Amino acid sequence: MCACSGKFTMDFNTVFTTIVVWNFFLATFCDAYIWNIAWGSIGTDEDLSNHPKNIYRDALERPQLDEPTYPFDPCTTDKSCGRHRFCDKFYGTCEPHRREGDACRRDGHCQKGFDCMFGKCQKSQKAGELGARCKHDRDCGSSMCCARQHGEKVCKAKLQLAENCYVPKGGLDYSLNELCPCDKGLICKDTGRKTPREEELTWQYWSSFEHMKCAHP
Repeated sequence: MCACSGKFTMDFNTVFTTIVVWNFFLATFCDAYIWNIAWGSIGTDEDLSNHPKNIYRDALERPQLDEPTYPFDPCTTDKSCGRHRFCDKFYGTCEPHRREGDACRRDGHCQKGFDCMFGKCQKSQKAGELGARCKHDRDCGSSMCCARQHGEKVCKAKLQLAENCYVPKGGLDYSLNELCPCDKGLICKDTGRKTPREEELTWQYWSSFEHMKCAHP
């Protein structure tokens, strides 16, 4: 009786241990298989490269040659921001180059092929063309002069026959927006004006003096 009892106890322990071991292996295998399915992988080395942990590791190890810094990183020069970015020296941060029509403070804020004109990124004009930057009249084409527009010196067309030509003696308004003189063969003169009615005797901008026009001598 005792021998049978001891044998039974031994067999029971063996069976119990076997069941526990099998359950452990099955649980481990199922857990790994489920994770492989979840990440779209069966367990090959090639598939494991898409695992988020490996992607993050590769990103850290990959050298950042083209873009050494990211937008809004601290900077002191445009060069330190890398390609397609500029350093906003007012705030000391890197920012992406701005597109046509975007606000700007200098040419370096705009994408390649654009200039910062009148506070916005605009397509660059060829030298000598209407609207191109200039320093002297000789920088502009025929029938043009170098005059300020919104404070920026650009090539502007000379005034033609019957166009208003009055300019004040000076002042801030004119210094920001200048006019070219009348074109060759024309002069600016008083072409006559009607006596204004009392209700028309109000303060006017200098550009509204319509009696002064380009005319033949």
